[in-house]
Amino acid sequence: MRPKAKYPTIKYLLAFLLASLLVSFVGLGAAQAQSPIRAEVDRTALSTDETLTLTVTLDTSSILNSPTLSLPDLQGFRVVGSSTSTQIGIINGDIETQAVYVYRLQPIQAGDLTIEPISVTLGGQTYSTQPMTVHVTQGTGQVPAAPAAPSTPNQVAPPAAGLNGQDFYAEAEVDIAAPYVGQQVVYTFRFYQAGALWSQPQYEAPTFTGFWSEGQAEQYEYQVQAAGRIYDVIEVRTILFPSVMGPVTIDPARLTIPGGFFSRGQTLQSRPVELDVQPLPPGAPEGFNGAVGQYGLSSSLDLTQGTVGEPLTWQVTLSGQGNLTAAPEPNWPEMPGWRDFESQATVHTEIVDGRMVGSRTYERLLVPTVEGESAIPALEYVYFDPEAGQYQTSHTEPIPVPVAPGAAGIPASQPASGQKEVVEQVVSDIRHLKPVPSHLSMDDQPVTKSAVYWAAWAVPVAGALGYFAWQRRQRHWENNASLARSSQARKKAKKALARVRKEGGDAYDDAGQILTTYLSDKLDRPLAGLTHQALAGCLAERGVDADLAERVEVVLVSSELGRFAPGADDPGYARSLIQEVGILVDALERVL
Repeated sequence: MRPKAKYPTIKYLLAFLLASLLVSFVGLGAAQAQSPIRAEVDRTALSTDETLTLTVTLDTSSILNSPTLSLPDLQGFRVVGSSTSTQIGIINGDIETQAVYVYRLQPIQAGDLTIEPISVTLGGQTYSTQPMTVHVTQGTGQVPAAPAAPSTPNQVAPPAAGLNGQDFYAEAEVDIAAPYVGQQVVYTFRFYQAGALWSQPQYEAPTFTGFWSEGQAEQYEYQVQAAGRIYDVIEVRTILFPSVMGPVTIDPARLTIPGGFFSRGQTLQSRPVELDVQPLPPGAPEGFNGAVGQYGLSSSLDLTQGTVGEPLTWQVTLSGQGNLTAAPEPNWPEMPGWRDFESQATVHTEIVDGRMVGSRTYERLLVPTVEGESAIPALEYVYFDPEAGQYQTSHTEPIPVPVAPGAAGIPASQPASGQKEVVEQVVSDIRHLKPVPSHLSMDDQPVTKSAVYWAAWAVPVAGALGYFAWQRRQRHWENNASLARSSQARKKAKKALARVRKEGGDAYDDAGQILTTYLSDKLDRPLAGLTHQALAGCLAERGVDADLAERVEVVLVSSELGRFAPGADDPGYARSLIQEVGILVDALERVL
């Protein structure tokens, strides 16, 4: 009998270590391949009379809120301008967003200057860009005029009325005090600085309850003179779309200024901003679904002729200015002789001249089922133009499509080939070519037949699979902006109700706004232009029974009567209305 193998535990330990190293290498490679930040400059050689543009792109698809990006100490450069924008797209059903930070740098000395790595921390892990070297030569001292900032309304605002010589001051305003529901509003926060800053201030934006907020805030810098002092002004602009009607208040914004060695920190707070959101005018044309903005509609087909049973791609693009992320779909027509398959829309938006513009593209797969002369119908898109103050209609032209017979006259509903493919079994098993030599045989049990051996491999593999599954699930929730809003709708509504119960205020107004904001988030659409009957229809489509929808309508009507009807000042009824909103939110959460 051969002696037993010594130290069997060592074999299991080595197997476990190999498996752990394999998982670590896989995880490290995945992390390195998915760096969410990159930086680039538009030139690598310039003089001290010129400026260069540093662009930092941050992938924000896997996070709900973009982190604050801080530049390193730029030795030899001065920041003379900056701006921020967001690029949004939907690819294969996944929302991809990127925050783009643009900095304009002025070199203040000649030589080979280095822009140190720019870092950001996401999920407890720090990512960094590569250092960049720029060759700077001495200029003539005649600095050319700085390029103009993006042309937007009130680019350089007059000094604030509250400036009286203090070191720091903050204010906020909107460009339209009485917008239509669904119309773009620009909220501007200004920070005036005449004193020294020891570190970067922290800006805390309002929650913007009752608004859709699209894209990253833009930032501009300039100087003004007031009260005998020169102030550096930083403007932070946020694009909003009001989703509720009536008086709406934007809470104060806050700016925390850290203290230095010889000074104490302080917190600046702007005044609340009041808006009076107007309802859309009556008399909306047939087919109006609540779109507000300025839009154009185009239609195209990838082929000039079709064949029965063979698909064509119909591309419809809605482009223009407005809330394209939440824009309703066109009214798709009935198409006899065609089978159509829907696809998710692809949205691309950007901020141009202070306005949210872009496109929303639909690609529908069409399969003709009847031969002969056919046509893709014309489409109409009805929207309200807030600048013109009237409803407009954009339309496409019909697209003629001759349809040829299918192969062998097979209808489109049948597969092109009904023959079954026969798979022949070649061998029944894998056999040894020759027996194992006796000197290689082992009397003791092989390690691969031990349960401990496979358990050692299974533990790190199962851990890695579990981690990737959890990460995929988190990314799914965070990438889908509408799903994130829907999942947070109840929590946001409960928080707002608790604030109303604690602080008081106009309970009628608060009840209507809280319920309307909750429904807007859950239904993933603004409620602009919807009558109570239309809202009830939307709720019915989502499975809400008639009694519950009627209770929602009662609360909304009571809220409007309480705000506008004379004598509606019963505090007991107002408190019961707030309580009813909380009950409705819980009931709707079980259905929507």
